[in-house]
Amino acid sequence: MAERSARLSLLVALLVLGLKVLAYLLTGSVALLSDALESIVNVAAALLALFAIRLAHKPPDATHPFGHTKAEYFSAVLEGVLVVLAALLITREALPRLFRPVPLEGLGPGLLVSLLASGANGLLAYHLIQGGRLHRSPALVADGYHVLSDVLTSVGVLLGVGLAGLTGFWVLDPLLALLVAGNILLMGFRLVRDSVGG
Repeated sequence: MAERSARLSLLVALLVLGLKVLAYLLTGSVALLSDALESIVNVAAALLALFAIRLAHKPPDATHPFGHTKAEYFSAVLEGVLVVLAALLITREALPRLFRPVPLEGLGPGLLVSLLASGANGLLAYHLIQGGRLHRSPALVADGYHVLSDVLTSVGVLLGVGLAGLTGFWVLDPLLALLVAGNILLMGFRLVRDSVGG
């Protein structure tokens, strides 16, 4: 059951990544690009979680007499490191636009596509957290909270980019991207800390 949830996570992560890239291409928004970059991390994290869950369910052997369950904690640590990397990439993209803001186009369709991606992610986050708790899977729970943080930052980005479009205050776009990066950075540090503790 945990492995099926991890496969679902990977499938939805790929779908959401495609939608977010489309939203960025429609608008040219660096905040929506930051959202898409975080989704690349979601795909990598879903792959890591699937691998860790498969490994964790292998029976004990001569070199692992207590089994392989700790593999899930390593997956969660790697996921945290990937999240921190995404935050650094977002910062690199957003800083130049902070000093040279660019008007955005295609906001209506772009924001609608991004909203659809956030809805899919919200349903996935709920499924992963509940399934992870039910099956005592740290990798699934970590993946679920990672996806949930993505939903929260996506909603903030949607609101901010919409406000930038309404007011013409285009510097909101890179400012939001930097806020998303800060939030992602904190989440990554927490994931690493909690997983190393486990």
